[in-house]
Amino acid sequence: MDMSEYKDIFKAESEEHLQQLNESLLGLEQNPGEMEFINTMFRSAHTLKGMSATMGFGTIAELTHEMENLMDIIRKCQVTVNDSLIDVLFECLDTLEALVESIDNDEEVNISHLQATLEQAMNSTLCATENIAEAACDLEASGEKDMSSREGMTAQGIDLSADENASIENATHEGCNISSLKVTLDGSCVLKSARSALVLINISKIGQIIKCMPCETDLEDEKFDREFTVIYSTKESDEKIAEIIGRIAEVKEIAITPLNTCAPEAEGHVAKEYPACSSSEKSTSAIRRSDTVKSIQSVRVNIERLDNLMNLVGELIINKIRLNQLASDLNAKQLDESLANLDRLTNEIQTEVMEARMVPIDQVFSRFPRMVRDLAKSEGKQINLIIEGKEIELDRTVLDEIGDPLVHLLRNAVDHGIEPAEERIRLGKPEAGFVGLSASRQRNSVLIEVEDDGKGMDPAHLKDVAVKKGILSREDVDKLSDSEALNLIFYPGFSGAQVITDVSGRGVGMDAVKTKIEALGGSVKVSSVPGEGSSIKLQLPLTVAIIQSLMVTVAGETYAIPLANVVRDVGIRTEDIKSIEGKEVIMLRGEVLPLLRLHNVLDSPHEIEEKDNLIVVVVERMGTNIGFVVDQLLGQQEVIIKTLDNKLLKNTKGFAGATILGDGSVALILDIATLI
Repeated sequence: MDMSEYKDIFKAESEEHLQQLNESLLGLEQNPGEMEFINTMFRSAHTLKGMSATMGFGTIAELTHEMENLMDIIRKCQVTVNDSLIDVLFECLDTLEALVESIDNDEEVNISHLQATLEQAMNSTLCATENIAEAACDLEASGEKDMSSREGMTAQGIDLSADENASIENATHEGCNISSLKVTLDGSCVLKSARSALVLINISKIGQIIKCMPCETDLEDEKFDREFTVIYSTKESDEKIAEIIGRIAEVKEIAITPLNTCAPEAEGHVAKEYPACSSSEKSTSAIRRSDTVKSIQSVRVNIERLDNLMNLVGELIINKIRLNQLASDLNAKQLDESLANLDRLTNEIQTEVMEARMVPIDQVFSRFPRMVRDLAKSEGKQINLIIEGKEIELDRTVLDEIGDPLVHLLRNAVDHGIEPAEERIRLGKPEAGFVGLSASRQRNSVLIEVEDDGKGMDPAHLKDVAVKKGILSREDVDKLSDSEALNLIFYPGFSGAQVITDVSGRGVGMDAVKTKIEALGGSVKVSSVPGEGSSIKLQLPLTVAIIQSLMVTVAGETYAIPLANVVRDVGIRTEDIKSIEGKEVIMLRGEVLPLLRLHNVLDSPHEIEEKDNLIVVVVERMGTNIGFVVDQLLGQQEVIIKTLDNKLLKNTKGFAGATILGDGSVALILDIATLI
């Protein structure tokens, strides 16, 4: 059977399981006593092993199986979770990720070193288990074990470990009955592991499982014929147990043997057989459910299809605007009702398509705990990473682009921001540094914030670095306010690091962050308090395909200004314009507002005659307001962004793209970040 067509599905599902393994292992590292993490890991690893074996990826299946063995002894509390075991499992996950990525190009990944490491971990565990067994023998010799229960077990041919004997002792003291349940499945049963799992789940609800024969791993792998035995403790009667287990489908026979009981009327160690319910008695509701096929709630859609669908919706909106324009020009009232319905339907289609493209930001955030953990460990720092707002959704186009900028910001926070533990203690701070990553919805945008409680940034130091590196002159930096000085970190080649490391210090990163975010139509704002920490906020649009814009005219041409950048529009008198160092400004609401005439910036022809009154659109960039002088305001409009793919235009500064208006003409969309 040709499995090549299923590779993409296998990779997608494998990445989900590997992410689940990473998250659970991080949780286990923080809470070694919480066994639910290791149980979740075991299930994900078991599923991944089965998928790999089915696809014929033997190396992945082999490594996952060996991981299962190590996780199994952790799950059975035969070994204490420590840093070395966690590191081994993390190394396994990294190797599995490499193996999954290499299936397309058939590259070989050597896992022999990792197999040796796993074997060494297993051997050390076996030694620890032997020590436990010796300790159990010492307790037995001193008379601290209940001999009667163990003699009963030995008579039944059951070999128990020291931990299992301790569980029996505790259960007996609590007044529980100890019994052996032998279950025989029907010969036609094809899902033996599922039936055995149901038996164990039902027993766990009313008692405690002490031992399975064969073990739980073999039951999951279906390494048994049709019979298996469970040693358990419970306060329920044998009849109650038999009734519950007998309801499970494809259970043929049940035999319960009391091993040591608190009931005075117990019949010793004689097995009692109980008939299982007939198929018709098992569950009429189950039969009823089996006749109903569940409807499919979701489908996997190639992202290219969503992109094409979005483009078609954009064309539909353009034609809708065109029809509205024609109806208005023709004064065709009979079309108004039909166009109103078309407008409603088009808006609903647009909303649904945009929602289909929305992806939880957790898909990006989920990879950062592991990255921060590894980076902190390599630098000998303790970091508490707190993530909030993982449920916030973004357009997948935006989501694809913000991963690298967030990596830069988090690495800088750990490397530059958080001080070494000794210094933090000296400063009276907690030994473990705090790094926060949060997302929140802000009207038609999403705000992502990366903050830390480290040493912060000193504006005076940043000014000195800018002068030293020749980025600005001393005269220029002296004119900068403290908030403006913080933005020096976004200049290419700027770095305040004392030492260049593998993580940072080469002067690349922050300028790339700013360029990437502004290319998406977003903005970056930085704030910091020396000695207390820093915060960098990224404001991003929900989507980059359709945006709300303020339409303006300059020298007879129509332009679109993204509404996310617009603060307000005002009318001013020409006589109120002042000049500071040759640049036009105006006092607006008690603040000095720099003015830019778009005629000059866009190099457009304009009338020489000066008007008495001017229209100014106030826009915001990186926390600073600037006024654009325009000829006319046309109002707000939803526009479809068409990228400038032409080689002559796509690198032109000042324009984020173009759109088609209702009359068929083309309007350029201004890029505020590069225009100024």
